[in-house]
Amino acid sequence: MAGIFGMGLVIAILAGIGAGVGGEVGAVIGGLVGALVGFLPLLYGFAKYYALSGVIGRLSFRELISQPETALDARRQVAPRLGQFLFLGFLLLLAYIAAYLGAAILALIAGGSIGFLTAGILSALINEAVGSVMGIFLGGLIGLGILLVALIWVASRLFIAEVVLAIEPQSDAGGSMSRSWELTKDSIVRIQVVFLATFLIQLPILAVTNYIPSILLELVPADDTVYGIAAVLSLVLSLVGSLVVLPLWQAVKGVLYYDLRSRREGLDLALRHDDGLGLDEGM
Repeated sequence: MAGIFGMGLVIAILAGIGAGVGGEVGAVIGGLVGALVGFLPLLYGFAKYYALSGVIGRLSFRELISQPETALDARRQVAPRLGQFLFLGFLLLLAYIAAYLGAAILALIAGGSIGFLTAGILSALINEAVGSVMGIFLGGLIGLGILLVALIWVASRLFIAEVVLAIEPQSDAGGSMSRSWELTKDSIVRIQVVFLATFLIQLPILAVTNYIPSILLELVPADDTVYGIAAVLSLVLSLVGSLVVLPLWQAVKGVLYYDLRSRREGLDLALRHDDGLGLDEGM
């Protein structure tokens, strides 16, 4: 959020300077230069977001192994890897884009094939209208199912990547993704149960801060003065809700990391100190 605000501020300042010097052309040039310069605080903001998210998961994990640390200590441990968190965010974005494209192609092929086959069979057995409707419905349903399952599977396998980077001192951006992929193997159902439980816990908060204000905002005429005030209040409530929900999700990731590592590696992490297997030394 700070990065987006910083980028907008830089663009506004340079566009204003450009407008004062060269009119509309100067404003455009100033805005473009501002976008390039302002991209730096945006990147910094994204890196800080991932780093702070990892810090929350790290604090949760350290409590579980009876080696608690303060938020300040956790931030000091994570701060030197700020660049790695930025790179991790970039890699995760690429991974999700690749997963979406691959799943979309597979869904299109599978859904289209089944849809055409269903349409052909039912057209021959009943009539063309029924065959077409059922073919489109069944093909679309199967295609959507494939897309959702594939995206959920990939997201589950990479769910704890930033927590791994925050906890394991030897990890880097790529290594934390590989580690998350390794730890979450054969645990997709467990992760989805945790995801569902966490979503249900946060649902009342989101209902008050996001869903209900959005619905009420739609009832206000867009050209009314009240609409602007309501929109600002809705945005503020949404941000407050996000500030409450984010720590919950990251704490859950820390707990999940502890659970998965204990199950897969058979470690009693609470009794292992300076083990060289992922806990920071001297802590």
